[in-house]
Order: sequence, then structure tokens, then C-alpha cells
Amino acid sequence: MDNAAKSVPSFNLWTEPWIMVERADGALEWRGIADVLLDAHAHRAIYHPSPLVVVGIHRLLVAVLQVALDPHKPRDLRRILDGGRFPREPIERFGAQYAGRFDLFSENEPFLQSADLPLQPGKKDKTKSAAIFVTEIASGSEVTHFRHGNESGYALCPVCIACGLTTIPCFAASGGRSFQPSINGVPPIYVLPGGRTLFESLAASMILPPNQPQVASKSKDRSWWTREPVVERGLELDEVGYLHSLTFPARRVRVHPERVNSTCTWCGTFTLWGGRTMVFEMGECRPKGAPAWFDPFVAYRIPAGDSERGPTPIRPTQGRALWREYAALFLKGPAADGKDSPNTKRPSVLDQLDALDPTGSYAMYPLRCIGIRYRGDAKVFEWLDAGFDVPAALLRDDTAWLFVDESVDFAEKCDAVIQSTFKEAFRSESKQEHYINLRRRMGNAFWTALAEPFRELILVLSHASPDEKEHQRLGWAEAVVNAAQRVFEQTAQTVGDDAASLRGRVQGERRCRARLYQQEEKFLTGGRES
Repeated sequence: MDNAAKSVPSFNLWTEPWIMVERADGALEWRGIADVLLDAHAHRAIYHPSPLVVVGIHRLLVAVLQVALDPHKPRDLRRILDGGRFPREPIERFGAQYAGRFDLFSENEPFLQSADLPLQPGKKDKTKSAAIFVTEIASGSEVTHFRHGNESGYALCPVCIACGLTTIPCFAASGGRSFQPSINGVPPIYVLPGGRTLFESLAASMILPPNQPQVASKSKDRSWWTREPVVERGLELDEVGYLHSLTFPARRVRVHPERVNSTCTWCGTFTLWGGRTMVFEMGECRPKGAPAWFDPFVAYRIPAGDSERGPTPIRPTQGRALWREYAALFLKGPAADGKDSPNTKRPSVLDQLDALDPTGSYAMYPLRCIGIRYRGDAKVFEWLDAGFDVPAALLRDDTAWLFVDESVDFAEKCDAVIQSTFKEAFRSESKQEHYINLRRRMGNAFWTALAEPFRELILVLSHASPDEKEHQRLGWAEAVVNAAQRVFEQTAQTVGDDAASLRGRVQGERRCRARLYQQEEKFLTGGRES
């Protein structure tokens, strides 16, 4: 060991306070992994300004619990839940065996980094800014829209380095020819179970073998603390285990620790030690054509049987409110009735929650949905972070998916009506860009207006009789049509008061009303278009 390596202090995530948790009284405090797990019953949730870090830490803690508690059957999980807290002995036993694998700056076993890379940059190493895995900070060729400065001056504290590393397994995306995405491809929307405490959230996230990916390897499940701490560049893996997927090293990384005596570029706290540079290369990936990987916390669209495309994770879409994906994200999809029938598959963690509570003792399941919208060149546009209280009755309802899907489908058809009618009514070539902006605002206003009626629809649907469901169907149709006509008229009023605009407005409102009522009649009589 050289002198530089000897001078680097240890920062072991098992004991060092680096995870911020919210206590029952609302106060925030920093804890290490061991303390977070042992006191999870006394904390409400993991807290971090970046929801991507919340997902990364959540999955890391779940991976630890899967190994430490090793649940295999429903009764194992029920016993843990009934205990009200995680047992101390197996967690401490895990720490005694594997705590050394959580040292961020270890020379030989660095946490989520490749030990064959030196602690200090070599002459041939192509170093990059340590901020490269922080989505909020521009680095490389990215444009600095909101944060201006030279990346050579960026420095991250140990806490932020650890947080950034945890996001790689779940949010590493494609980037040019050099980088392939992580285990789940283009980052999907992750659905995390909530609860009254962090204990309930994490306990509900431990996945029993039947709900783990069917193609997951049982013989080669290399969790980070049991594998060699070396990540081969561009290694394609035919076999991946479930624990391996939770800590999947999609990037070959080595952060270069140094005494920075500076404020952290990400969190703003002063730090003596941190990192300015690192090696950041392609790590492990699954080969093209590998069998579909169904992450237990991700929902999927299943194409028709003769489609060449495989299952597609549900991802954030520009301008699309997440509640429009309610059926696919949370409800049981219909049984496939032929090769021409596309389908959806909700996260298997929700199937497990339903199976663990056959008597329906829970009225609601709090779920948190987190994702990030990328483009193919790894350009980041926005993240998504939304909470839903899903009625337990709907988790086990085999008919709710079709009802909700048809309801949202009807609203989408009405959106198409107001968009196309507005385009027909106002055609001035000199104002096309203006009209395009108005249509976009009209669509946003329409879906915003439907958010509360949809929430009411879901709440009533969870305990409605067949007659009550039909009544709700009528109420939803009326709410959608009224909202569509209202936003159309409000938008048309802003076009102008010249003769052509007034004529387009009168004719457009009349056409819009007629077309909306036509769609409403089809919806109420069951004439749903394919």
C-alpha cells in the first residue's frame, strides 16, 4: 500500500451516518445502514432531495434484508411484519460478516467500485468529474442551464458519492456507443411500497422467490458483498441473480479520494475529504436478445403474441400525468385471450402484497412511484415522483383493470377530439406556432381538471356494487365531456376577435360538442374502439 492510500480515511457505510431518515416527530437525522435497519420501526421514511437516491438506497437496504433475513415463504414475511421491527441478531450477524464490503474508500474492496482500479488516477486513466453520476449537476458536454461553473472545481463529499453510486444499478442509461443501460434497460418507473414506518415499507419490499424474476439465476446470484470486488468493462452476463440485480454494477467506477477542504457541489456541506475525479466506464450488462427481465418493482406492457417487440417497462412520458397509467401500474391485467391481445403486468411486489393479506385487513396501500425521463442519448429531461393510496380491494379485483382502462381510454379519445377540432377550426399559417402552444396548454388543462374526478372514481370503485359502478361510469363520462368542452371554449376565447377567429370559434364549439357527445354515447353503450 502506497503512502497516498494509507492516508485515506475509512468511510464505511455500514456504520457512518450517510442515510437521512425522517423520525416519527418529523425531524431528520443521519444514520448508517445498520442503525437504519435496526431502528426502521422508529422512522417514517428515507429522505433525500433526489428521489433517484431514495430508490437506490431503498433497493440497497432491501438487498441487505433479503440476505440477512432470507424469507422464502409467506409465513416468513408475516412473522417479520407481525414482529413490528427487524430482528437484531441476523442483521448484526450480516454486519459481522460483510461490513468490510461497505467501505467507500477501501483500497481492496471499495463499495460498488472496481478494486482493480487504483485509489489515485494512473497516467493512462481517463478520468471524469465525480459529478457525472449526479443527475442534477451538468458535466462533460452537458449544458449548464441552472448551475454555472467549471467541472474541474466540482467536489463531492463521501455521503454524496455513496448516494450517487446507489443510483447506478437502477438508473444508469445508454450514452453514445460506450455505455449500455443497467439491468432494467432505459430507466423505468419504480413502484415502492410505503407504510406507516420505514420498517413496513422495507418489509413489504422483500420479495419471495415466486415473485422474483423467473429468469433470475439461483446458482449465480452474486450480491455485491459475496462477489469479487472487480467490475469487468463491458462484461455481458447470460445469468443474473435477483440479489445481483439490486446492486447491479452497470458502470466500472473508482472514485479518487482526496483532501478537498471544500463545500460539496451537490449538498453544500463542508467536507475535509471527498472526490473530484473518478474512472467511469461501462460495466456489466445483459446481452441483446436475453430473456425478458421482470423487475418486481416495475410494471410492463406485454405486446401481442406475434409482435417482435418484447415486454416494455412503463416509463415517464412527456406531458402524460402518471394517474393515466393507473391500471397498468397497480391493477391485475386481463387474462390473455389470444395472440392478438396486448396485456400489462403490474409489479410483482403488488401481487405479493395482495397474497400476504387475503382477509383484506388493510384498507389502503401507500405506493410511491419514481422515475426519470431520458432520451436515447442519455439526455435527462425531468424526474417523476408521485404517491398513490391504492385501495386494497382493487389489488385483488379482477374486473377493475378493464373498468379503469376503459375510463382513461375514453378521456384520451375526448382529448383527441378537442385537439383535432381546434386544429380544424383555426388554420392560419401565420399563427401555427401560436395555435400549437394553445393546443398544448388546452390538453394540460384538460388532464389537470380530470385528476380529482379520477381520484373520486377510484375511491368509489373500490367498494362499489355493479349498479354503483354503472352510476360511476355515467358520472365519469359527464365529468370528462364537461371538462373537454369547457377547456375547448376557454382556449378558443384566447385565439382573437377578428372575423375568421370568431367564425372558427363558433363552428369549432358546435363541432366539438357534437363529437364529444358521440364519443360519450359509444363509451356508455360499450362501443369501445380498438
